[in-house]
Amino acid sequence: MSPDTQETPPSFKDRTIKTLQGVLARGVPFVKARPVLSAGIAVALLLAVYLLWPSGSGDHGGMAYHQVTRGDFLVSIVEGGTLKAVNETTVRNEVDGTSRIIYIVPEGTIVKKGDLIVELDTEQAEKELNEQMIRYQDDKADFIKAETDVIITQSSVESDIRKAELDVKFAEMDLAKFEQIEREQEIRNAQIEIITAQESLKLAEDRLEWSEKLTEEGFETKSNLDRDKLSVTNQTLGLEKAQSVKEMLTEYDLAKMEAKYKSVLEEAKQELERVKKQGESKVMQIKASYDIEKRKLELSEIKLKQMQDQMAATKMYAPQDGMVVYAINENRYSNESIIEEGATIRQRQAIIKIPDTTAMKVEIKVHESHVNQVSLGQKAFVVLDAMPDARYAGRVSKIAVLPDPQSRYGNTNLKVYSTEILIEDKLPDLKPGASARAEIVIKNLEDVIKVPIQCVTTLKGKQVCYVRGLGGDKPVEVEIGMFNNKFIEIKS
Repeated sequence: MSPDTQETPPSFKDRTIKTLQGVLARGVPFVKARPVLSAGIAVALLLAVYLLWPSGSGDHGGMAYHQVTRGDFLVSIVEGGTLKAVNETTVRNEVDGTSRIIYIVPEGTIVKKGDLIVELDTEQAEKELNEQMIRYQDDKADFIKAETDVIITQSSVESDIRKAELDVKFAEMDLAKFEQIEREQEIRNAQIEIITAQESLKLAEDRLEWSEKLTEEGFETKSNLDRDKLSVTNQTLGLEKAQSVKEMLTEYDLAKMEAKYKSVLEEAKQELERVKKQGESKVMQIKASYDIEKRKLELSEIKLKQMQDQMAATKMYAPQDGMVVYAINENRYSNESIIEEGATIRQRQAIIKIPDTTAMKVEIKVHESHVNQVSLGQKAFVVLDAMPDARYAGRVSKIAVLPDPQSRYGNTNLKVYSTEILIEDKLPDLKPGASARAEIVIKNLEDVIKVPIQCVTTLKGKQVCYVRGLGGDKPVEVEIGMFNNKFIEIKS
């Protein structure tokens, strides 16, 4: 092939970029079929690999070659992350509003359960507590007065009801006495008056009769005779009066007296009902006032308890043994203050975390192009930056369902998923927050054709490798399989 017609191989830089673009364009590099080599490259091939950037276009300097062989290689995802405790206790600010830290135990301090670790400014809390204490005492006094008023009112109402009930009872007794005794007694008395008048009249008439006989015989004077006549007249009038009294008594007076007794009884009964209803109304009103004062006292007591809790919350104690770690808000755009003495913090803001270092994990971010390759329970290895020569076994324990929103700030196209690797091997005494790298094992490829990932490039929309032959380096189309950050599988 003449130099004029032979196509010049692209530079190393271009091939590397095209390789990555081509691999990503093919999607997730999972291929279930066994690798098959074409007859032309079944044994061994020499592929051109540019290990150094060429100084100019078409420069073949810095070119190296790689002999193709079969072998094993590990397909994995490697991401950097942070070492954290699986379980940790968070101490938060429970004081309403904002508060200022006046004391905090130094970060990294080993504390015992019950040790004072944070103290907040209490000036405002003390002021509010004292004011609420005064309001509580006032509300308690009002409640006691309302309670006493209920007792007094109930006693007064009960007394009024008893008096009204007695009035009804007395009225019933008076009516019964009249109907059973007084009516007959009045009639008897009237009859007695009539009988007495009749007897007196008869005596007067007998005396007049004797006086008339004696006067005719000359033994009695005329004046005595006139006297006896007057006596008969008076006794006659007395009898008529007694008879009239009895008639009025039976016709009018007894009925009037009965009606009066019945009226008194009815009025007493009505008064009893009025007293009961008025008493119920008074008791309801006073109990309503009592309930209001009771509720006010309950609310005041709750408020006082809250204030006391707020005061107690200004001092925070270690909930368990462990090492103090200052809480950090992972939201880069958060306006929360850095935890330190003098800092102002809001309610429910995390201040201190006390991790349980017996179980540790590494939190990493997995790119969306790889997240489908990761599954729960997948084997992984962790390497600590502080101990790069040691590797610790672990497994994938958590994969976020949605992309991490924090990672998209500044780059809306970047989507990564928070993933946790539970470390199963025993770790040395390390503090949470240490940097680490996690390698998630996707697949261990055995006896496959592999080449350095830089050997594959894109030419006219096809993925090719440059093969060294007698006529020079020639592009050969290949089918790629899985890859890691160093090697890529050549399937055919």
